[in-house]
Amino acid sequence: MIAKYNLTLDEDMIYLIETLKVEGYWSLKNYTLTLQNKDVPFLNHIEDLLKRKGLIVPSKRILLKIKLNDETNKEDVRILNENQELNFHIEKSPFDNKKVKAVISLPYKKAYQLKLVYKNKYNSIEIQCLDGQINYESKLKCFIYKELRFPKIELLKLLYEHCGDKKYFHVEKFLFNANKSLVMSAFSALVDCEGSINYYGLYRKMRIRMRNKNYLNQWKNLLLRHDIKSRLQKNNEKEFELCIEGWQDFNKLSELGFRLYHSRKSEKWKEMLSGFKRNQISRGSYKEFYINKLKEINKKVTSEELSKYLKKSKRVTNHYLLKLEKEKLIFCDRNIWPYRYFISTSSVR
Repeated sequence: MIAKYNLTLDEDMIYLIETLKVEGYWSLKNYTLTLQNKDVPFLNHIEDLLKRKGLIVPSKRILLKIKLNDETNKEDVRILNENQELNFHIEKSPFDNKKVKAVISLPYKKAYQLKLVYKNKYNSIEIQCLDGQINYESKLKCFIYKELRFPKIELLKLLYEHCGDKKYFHVEKFLFNANKSLVMSAFSALVDCEGSINYYGLYRKMRIRMRNKNYLNQWKNLLLRHDIKSRLQKNNEKEFELCIEGWQDFNKLSELGFRLYHSRKSEKWKEMLSGFKRNQISRGSYKEFYINKLKEINKKVTSEELSKYLKKSKRVTNHYLLKLEKEKLIFCDRNIWPYRYFISTSSVR
């Protein structure tokens, strides 16, 4: 609780804390707390949340990154705003030191008209900040972020109180015993900040990638408490990813109150949920799924009858039935053709 504002950890506050923890830059030593993102609706939601709570009104800026020719030096570049030279720094790619960007922070305005001078050549950059997006026109490739800055220390102290040091952030212990709405609020914030949603054909995947393996493993365990299965795997030498696949788990997330505010991710999430063309199940959950369905039917059935009941192909259904029979989890009556599958002789007719 922030005593000054008499706040409790409700859904909005949990979303805010998780967002600032994962996506924000914060340092108690430097009294700094900022949040940057390309998606304007996402940051608008943060501002609306702060307004509803009567919290700090953040100041706003624009962070502009301009892609330069490989190995360009700062001395070779000038950035002008109405003939006034602006200060900037050079950012090198962590994957290739030759690839560089000019990075400049600008006071928030509705429009900008900038010029980048490189080897006596002028390139214009026109930027418009609209309510739902930021647009630019230029021959140069630009990356534009809206930035929120929190000038007071209350939220920064709250982050340290609940999250500890930024380098070692974790899932708070109280979330493991919290109700589903609080857990889903925190998970929604995580996916808004660091998640990706991909789908094509029958491929569906939500994944969260980062270096903090312990944090992702905690989320894997917390989601499992709410019957949502996920996989934690290594993505590369330094990065790990938490993956969720399958209709059952996506549907459970939706039923539990999972909701995205990042405009592009929210649109993909809704399209993916409405675009399933088969009754896909969670990875590794075939035993529970097929046994429960046979219990529902409560009689001997052929693989074709079961496939129609499940709206799955006969080939896939037959594959799992044979697998379950081999594991002696179900039975098969081979005295008649086609064969009939069932759970036990005492529960069928």
